[in-house]
Amino acid sequence: MKIPVLCLLILLLIPGLLLAQISPGVSVPQSSDAALDSLKIDLNAASSLDSLFYAADSIRAYYEDEQIWLHGNTSIDYGDSRIQADSLFLDLKREQATTFGLTLMQDGGQLLIGEDVRYDIRSQTGRLSKGQSYIENGYYSGEEIRKIDSTIYDIDGGSFTTCDLAEPSFWFWAKAMRIYQKDKVVGKHVVAYVNHLPIFYFPFVTMSIKRGRHAGILVPEPGYNSVDGKYIRDLAVYYPYKEFADLTLGLDLMEKTGWKAKFDTRYLMRYYYNGGLAASYQKNINSAGTQFDWSLRANHHHELPEKSALDVSLDFISNKRIWQSSDLVDESLAQRLSSSVSYRKPIGTTYLSAGALYNQDLINDTASLSLPSVSWSVSSRPVYELLGRGSEVWYAGLSYNYNVRLDHSGDIRSKDHSFQDYIWANTPDDDNPDVYQVEHHAGIRHSLGLSNSYNYRGWLNLRQSVDYNEAWFDRDRNGEKWVRGNDYSASVNGSFNLYGLRSFGSPAGNAIRHIMTPSVGLSYLPDHSDNSQYYGFGGISLRQNTKEQANLSFSLAQKWQLKLGEERKQRRLNDLLSWDSRISANLLKDDKHFSDITHTLGFRPGSLSLGSLKHESWALKNLKASYSSRLSLIQETHKVSYDDLAIKNQYFSQTVGIGGDASYAEYFPMPLNRTFTAFGEEHSSTGPSIASEGWNLSVTHDLFAPKSLLNPRSQNLRMNAGFKLTQNFSLSYSNYYNLKDKELISQSISLGRDLHCWKLDFSFTKRNEYWDYRIVFFNKQFPDALKFKTSDSKKY
Repeated sequence: MKIPVLCLLILLLIPGLLLAQISPGVSVPQSSDAALDSLKIDLNAASSLDSLFYAADSIRAYYEDEQIWLHGNTSIDYGDSRIQADSLFLDLKREQATTFGLTLMQDGGQLLIGEDVRYDIRSQTGRLSKGQSYIENGYYSGEEIRKIDSTIYDIDGGSFTTCDLAEPSFWFWAKAMRIYQKDKVVGKHVVAYVNHLPIFYFPFVTMSIKRGRHAGILVPEPGYNSVDGKYIRDLAVYYPYKEFADLTLGLDLMEKTGWKAKFDTRYLMRYYYNGGLAASYQKNINSAGTQFDWSLRANHHHELPEKSALDVSLDFISNKRIWQSSDLVDESLAQRLSSSVSYRKPIGTTYLSAGALYNQDLINDTASLSLPSVSWSVSSRPVYELLGRGSEVWYAGLSYNYNVRLDHSGDIRSKDHSFQDYIWANTPDDDNPDVYQVEHHAGIRHSLGLSNSYNYRGWLNLRQSVDYNEAWFDRDRNGEKWVRGNDYSASVNGSFNLYGLRSFGSPAGNAIRHIMTPSVGLSYLPDHSDNSQYYGFGGISLRQNTKEQANLSFSLAQKWQLKLGEERKQRRLNDLLSWDSRISANLLKDDKHFSDITHTLGFRPGSLSLGSLKHESWALKNLKASYSSRLSLIQETHKVSYDDLAIKNQYFSQTVGIGGDASYAEYFPMPLNRTFTAFGEEHSSTGPSIASEGWNLSVTHDLFAPKSLLNPRSQNLRMNAGFKLTQNFSLSYSNYYNLKDKELISQSISLGRDLHCWKLDFSFTKRNEYWDYRIVFFNKQFPDALKFKTSDSKKY
């Protein structure tokens, strides 16, 4: 609202323009020369302005008294500003403007409606009786609105809401309210109403109405649970740093368990770097005493020159107690934490990477690390490039690859460890010298491979390869320092595809295709039993097979594809049915050469449209049903007979789902606030409001049987469902049920109630021996601010 601009324009421009636009028959009193001179000045000032349009049923100008009256349907427009009133009076001597009756004002996106405006142009202040305003997507009203500065307004008996209904579902009433335009709203003695019911009283409230990122105090979250008692979370200050970073400093206060201080930041510089950091420090009070715990989580990605990159991920805590009251599942159920640093850089056609990894076991209180870990690799490249030849040579399919890796790793199993244990130490257990409490290793591994691939007569794919690995270790199991070992292998593989097509002969072109892909491989692996003296750690290890091997492998992949429907409405099922089988044989083994046969079968017919179901009072549209299943099993090759297939370790899973859209008609929608729409123009409804929401239900069944599927060792059922029961009620449910033991392992149910501007969510979760419930009541316009929550959790 910019009353000074509007009134000043009216004051300066209208008298001059009346000389040219006065209507016939209007009585114009005689005016003095002084008055005419002033009018001439105003007229000259108006010539520099773009445009001014006004209209009224009648206009009177009193030149001697320097007064102007506009009567009946008064309307003045200038640029994107407008004022309308029953009548308008301008006193040029006193520099005052007054409107009578209903007054409507607009300046850009700001609207003001009221009665009997009084405005003093000299001080640029004024007042409005029974005022209503629309500022920054909020509705304001009061017994009297006073403009005390160019951007500051005071309201007596004021109310504020973001609800767009004619009868708002919630609002805040304040005995005294001050609005700082494009900044904040401040109220004293504030009462929060929901559907005319007072629910909260605040002696003082401040609420930001700034757009975009800006510094301020976040609204805290009150609540209660049986562990912490009454609490207030997120007493926080938010600060945006320039255009690429956000910082939040917060505090949680718990009645029974102490306090927690938190710091969080997120940053993003496009094309350069991004990341974040979250840290907390907690005083925890429990039956065991008082403990001080901390946590640190950070991540950073940095794009460096020459297509290189640096990534950092940190995750550390002093004790899991700090996550006991966390709402995040990955924190409350965490068993291991990992932190890493990695650097990657392409060097020509090669790749260099370096990094460090740290793992923390929260259950056993142990740790492992890899620091440093460096590798340089040459991906598979054609040999002819090394010889300076082109790809037309006969050995064009011959390629090579190389990798060298340096790694240092350590395992810290001792609970009483020092900083030195993370650098280098080998401390045996006092009770068992063969077991180390702290153990470190270092080594280098080279890998070189040579392969040749080609296609014979366009249908047979052949590949031969040989690889050689050599590793250097800081020590072996015999205590010898800086030892060297190696291994090598060779292989040859071949595969091809067979196609079968059967057409049903219908005009629609329905057909089924069967694809078979046989694959045969032969690999040779010499005796590497001498490598048993070497340790294996990180990426440094060697093969340790105790006997020479010549393995012949065979696999058969089959799949059936189906084509249905006409060309324009054709439907393809590319993986309707699949069946993969694998077997291998060690040709150098004395007996029982063949391994077990593994089979994997899949059936995925996709989704089937079921059309729609309609009734007088409801309708279900776009109904679809889906199904998929998978079976894996093992056959003991040497036990297969005519009357016994020797099947074991069968795992079967299947999922059935159904979903669609449900339409909801609201025949008596609540009327919207049209006060500020086109200055109160009437809007009529064209019919009931109809909305469509999706729903789904899926059930997954799986079982494992060592022998027969009719006698499973384990059997589980999982269900997930989401429905919108009515226009305002939604329900979601999931569970995990052990059919074998007839035990409900976990379940979760959530019920939501839409209250127009507000939403009420209730959720209950049970997993293992724990259960918890949460009730959250929040404003959808301010989901991160106006939120009231209570929760509880217990162990059986």
